[in-house]
Amino acid sequence: MFVLLKMKKKRHIVTKIDKSQERFSRQSFWKDVPLLEIGNYLWMRNNYKPKVDAQICYSDNFLFLRFEAFEKEIRATYTEINSPVYKDSCVEFFFNPFPEISETYFNFEINPLGAMLVEFGKDRKRNALSVDEIKGIEVDASVTAPVEGLHGAESWRIYCKIPLAIFERYYRKEFLFDNAKGNFYKCGDETKFKHYGAWNEIISEKPNFHLPQFFGELIFEK
Repeated sequence: MFVLLKMKKKRHIVTKIDKSQERFSRQSFWKDVPLLEIGNYLWMRNNYKPKVDAQICYSDNFLFLRFEAFEKEIRATYTEINSPVYKDSCVEFFFNPFPEISETYFNFEINPLGAMLVEFGKDRKRNALSVDEIKGIEVDASVTAPVEGLHGAESWRIYCKIPLAIFERYYRKEFLFDNAKGNFYKCGDETKFKHYGAWNEIISEKPNFHLPQFFGELIFEK
């Protein structure tokens, strides 16, 4: 308990945008959205710590995510929805939009091909969203074919557009853009160099991202 009290949790402003007619994977869409860095690499001692930038913003109806992972060599093998993409090179976003009423959260896990694993719940009690629900989430990925090794670029990128209606349906509450909690991660369980990175630091003896007590604060810009 002492450790939890001493840790300072990060805070990030979630920018509100009005670009409903602009494609969310264009560079211009993100030019005024601040970056956050997934820079706390945990548990492994192989010194593999790729630079990873993330961005988050929202409109009246959608939450938008952008990740850029600076890795020349990657593992991208899974192509199906709700496959174990965390075994590939993977970026993740864990999100609780209503921390005042629930400790449950969503975990969005995405590999370089844009294949997603999405679950809702808490700790080990999580259920995957249906294929139809996940198909309602738009993803644009910079890697277009399975690969293990060099992928021909200095980095790979993921863009994601999540309907706010998904959160409202599971929490049975209107999304009012109040303060939320969440964390951003980078991992690769079966990559050449296993690694686990986080935006807000986690304290745990074993690799475990499913610790919502270590989520940072996400402040929605009004």
